[in-house]
Amino acid sequence: MSETRIQPESAGLRAGAPEMPIFAFDGHHMEAEVDRATIETYNFRNPGFLRQGDLRQLELVHQKFVEHLCARLSTFLRMECVVKLVKFGSSTFSLITDLMKATTHVTLFQVEFLRGIGILDMSLPLSLAIADRLLGGKGRLSDTSRGLTEIEIALIEDVAQLVLVEWTHQFPEQEISFAPTIIGHDTSGRFLQTAEADVVHVTINLEVVLGECVGQMQLFIPFAMIEPIVKLMAVARLKTSEGKNHSIQWRRPFNTINVPVVAEWFVKDMSIGDVLQLRPGDVLEMDRELIARTNIKLSNTTGFIGTAGVEDGRVAVQLTQRKIAE
Repeated sequence: MSETRIQPESAGLRAGAPEMPIFAFDGHHMEAEVDRATIETYNFRNPGFLRQGDLRQLELVHQKFVEHLCARLSTFLRMECVVKLVKFGSSTFSLITDLMKATTHVTLFQVEFLRGIGILDMSLPLSLAIADRLLGGKGRLSDTSRGLTEIEIALIEDVAQLVLVEWTHQFPEQEISFAPTIIGHDTSGRFLQTAEADVVHVTINLEVVLGECVGQMQLFIPFAMIEPIVKLMAVARLKTSEGKNHSIQWRRPFNTINVPVVAEWFVKDMSIGDVLQLRPGDVLEMDRELIARTNIKLSNTTGFIGTAGVEDGRVAVQLTQRKIAE
């Protein structure tokens, strides 16, 4: 009895190796039914991977989030605050923790009805400047070598909650409410264990300017948390497209609207000099076939092509074809 082995994704296909058989979900062989060029690699250990189209849609949502966050922070801190989206993308959890600074303020959070644990990372200078402002100062940095006190941490958590609430407000409207909850904080992200090393996260890197301080704020959202949001966005886009394609309902008052109907011919192109020399009594030659190319205009828009002629002693036009809009 022969045995078929499915190689893991990391092994790849070696040159000259026989092609793997293709099976459907019910087990039947479907080699002749599928084009191999359309098959995409799937990592069963880590299914969290967003397509470029999904990432682009999420980036547009987060650009809107940044605009709203800028206004919310300025109002909450009672001073001008500028927020810029520096980078938007995706990365694995191991790369995220390796790139996080040793001294920072990390807030861990969950969102009701969504799986996974998200991370909000504020640089220490930005955290100190925000704490100084909330304590009545001007948002200046006095000593960046120290850490946050317990009182300052409590104040920073209030700001983190504001950021997360504004983030969830960008989700498509639903009957349920996506309420964020802060579940913990840390002073470094190097030793976080909220996800496996190869779990994909959406990364949002922000630059925050508060007075004289320029600091960084980063959001790391695991795939398990963002996947339902992506699906909701897809459904919302589908409903929007269906609304745009919905035909206009006919209403009875439309029946009394007068629409001018004009039959005309295109004779020929003439120079401006020849046009200026035209006088009453001049004769313009016309193509014999022009009669069969009569343009029927409905409210200044050509809707039909017809043939002009005489019927029962009256000039008439027979519609022969519908004019296709260019």
